[in-house]
Amino acid sequence: MTRNLLEKCEFLVSCEDKTLLQLAASMAGLSLSAFIRKAAISAAKEAIDKNNHYLLSGNDAGELFSVIDNGFISNKRLEEAMRLAGKIEETGASNGY
Repeated sequence: MTRNLLEKCEFLVSCEDKTLLQLAASMAGLSLSAFIRKAAISAAKEAIDKNNHYLLSGNDAGELFSVIDNGFISNKRLEEAMRLAGKIEETGASNGY
């Protein structure tokens, strides 16, 4: 059986907020810690999930599919940035750029 190691996480709340949280935890049949942990983890997963999806407008989607279908054509600014990035990668330093 594996044992999960727990870490302590402390934060401050107002008396009113703590009373509200305790009431909700009690109604859910959970300890205050378990209730807060469950709610925080759920909110964290939701926030991460929202940030892992991209919504493209019709124009953006059209441009994306055009690049996928026809290949990418770089411009001078991108080529210069790529050249500088290559130099930085080779030297391992960003001094002078």
